[in-house]
Amino acid sequence: MMSNGSGEGALVRRAGEGTGNRAFDLPRTFIVRSDEAGGSFSHWIENVPAGAGPPMHVHHREQEMFRILSGQFRFWCAGEAQDLTDGDTVLIPKGAPHTFKNTGSSEGQLLITLTPGTGDGFFIEVERLGLHPSRDMPRIVEIAGRYGLEFVGPPPA
Repeated sequence: MMSNGSGEGALVRRAGEGTGNRAFDLPRTFIVRSDEAGGSFSHWIENVPAGAGPPMHVHHREQEMFRILSGQFRFWCAGEAQDLTDGDTVLIPKGAPHTFKNTGSSEGQLLITLTPGTGDGFFIEVERLGLHPSRDMPRIVEIAGRYGLEFVGPPPA
């Protein structure tokens, strides 16, 4: 029997379902939160405006995998850049400095998986507290540290 993740049944999310989150003004939908997967992974879709991307950062606890659902992206990992597009996948090792940027002229969409998955709590907490980098970066850095996330530089130009 299929269920919503309680008990022994399968967790099923239909297209468009999940937990919405808008931390950093980027719409994302958590398809599977880490608390629904025993902490083993988290899985979400993120919509990234043209020209947008996070600062260079390191996950000290997780691997991070990205699949480009739509758009053109440049990924930097450990000093190397790769241009990726629809259907491409990149796996970032734990501890590797990395970032990405939507290099296309329109919004792109990424499917992101963290394993283990508790790093999704960073986005959930930042949104719940209403924090924004323009005014709250010291607090964001403190929260990130609790999730094994470290910002190590600005987004590449």
